[in-house]
Amino acid sequence: MLRGEYEYALDDKGRVVIPTRFRRVLGDQVVAARGLDPCVSIYSPEGWARVEEELVQLSTGKRDIVRVILASAVDLELDRQGRVTLPARLRQYAGIDRDVVVVGLIRRVEIWNRSAWAAYIERAQKAALQIAEQVEGLRL
Repeated sequence: MLRGEYEYALDDKGRVVIPTRFRRVLGDQVVAARGLDPCVSIYSPEGWARVEEELVQLSTGKRDIVRVILASAVDLELDRQGRVTLPARLRQYAGIDRDVVVVGLIRRVEIWNRSAWAAYIERAQKAALQIAEQVEGLRL
């Protein structure tokens, strides 16, 4: 299971470290794509196959989101140091330049610009009561 958040910096080649505990789940090959939020989503090949299965079942009225996600998908390999090179177009989409947060979200990893992640968390915490009402019955 993927969980937690880790802060890193991209190197000059656009590489970011994937935490060791995430690498154990993801493996040495991953699929990266645009996230629904301004981030890069990283999946194991098996996890990505599940995403594709869900996308193919969407109605044609939702084809825009299918295109946005699938057009951005790219197979990547982690190097010996556990780094992955994020393609420039995905870094641009997510506003990633140097400082990042790598976030584990059960079945996927998201890579965020550090300041964008901080702003997102601040907004989410302010809306905590409203969010809690939306997940009624969830036992935390």
